[in-house]
Amino acid sequence: MKRVISILSMLVLTFGLVGCGSKTEGSAKKSSGKQVITVGTSVISKDVLEEAKKVFDKSNKYEMKIKVFDDAITPNLAVNDGSIDANFYQYKDYLDNFNKDRGTKIKSYGKEVFAFRIGLYSNKVKSISEIKDGMGVAIANDATNRALALNLLNKEGIIKLKNGVKAPTVLDIIENKHNLKFIEMERLNLANALNDTDMAVVMADVMLHDGKNPESALAFAREDGIILAVKDEKEWAKELEKALTSNEVKKFILNNTKGTKTALF
Repeated sequence: MKRVISILSMLVLTFGLVGCGSKTEGSAKKSSGKQVITVGTSVISKDVLEEAKKVFDKSNKYEMKIKVFDDAITPNLAVNDGSIDANFYQYKDYLDNFNKDRGTKIKSYGKEVFAFRIGLYSNKVKSISEIKDGMGVAIANDATNRALALNLLNKEGIIKLKNGVKAPTVLDIIENKHNLKFIEMERLNLANALNDTDMAVVMADVMLHDGKNPESALAFAREDGIILAVKDEKEWAKELEKALTSNEVKKFILNNTKGTKTALF
């Protein structure tokens, strides 16, 4: 009986110590007092956001959690329904069109942080002068990126667009001297489209992410600026925008993005 009591006493003591250890760990996490701010992003904007996180997490009040999405729709829906606090991957024009189409009320906050470079790429031709009649061109299927692609082709004289159209579509092409065929798809898939089409208008960052040479474009243009998007303008948004436009982030964009991004602040 004494041995049984002794064993039971040891078990009680052991579980008691384990329980105390668990409570201490939980209290340590809670005692940090930091509010976790979850920010959605894309694979090609993640690098800048990760650099901003280093600055943001120095705050006594907040720390950032990054959630990467593989499409351009879900991050906005997640901000709108409160699943995440903010996102960082889009242009203001894209956000404005999204709000209009979906009835959401997401806001851009602060300055434009950086711009992607966009290029006309091809595995079939090495210069614009080599473009042949009937070739296929892959472009983005959302209004903002589609317009950027068509405006690049217009600027290079490959097609001619109607004057004064803010967000042109293929229906606004008034001259297509090579009778090019346009294939529309999600912007992050455009680099892979080069295996199946003659040309594609792709973000230089997407090319880099897919292991292709971002400097090999037949022509380049600069895209609009990427902005921070929130539903409500709370105190942490000011701190987050400050981190995104910090000297540390500016130096990172200049020195570490291989020319695929340009700082706008």
